Amino acid sequence: MNALGLYLVKESIGISDALEHIESDEVIAKLKQKDNFYMLFVDIVIILDGWLVLFIPYLIISNFIKKINLSKK
Repeated sequence: MNALGLYLVKESIGISDALEHIESDEVIAKLKQKDNFYMLFVDIVIILDGWLVLFIPYLIISNFIKKINLSKK
């Protein structure tokens, strides 16, 4: 998923460069729509990555605490 996100960021940069040189309003509208879709996907990937960075340590710490509590009994 992260590899696809990186690919879409690169494509988005290419679209931004293309927008500077295109004069057709119809093509500009299509490229802006495509760019917005790519950026939405990239934002979702970043949110999921942040969630995983927080959730995995939570699972590890909660599992560690449960093992400590069970060993005390």
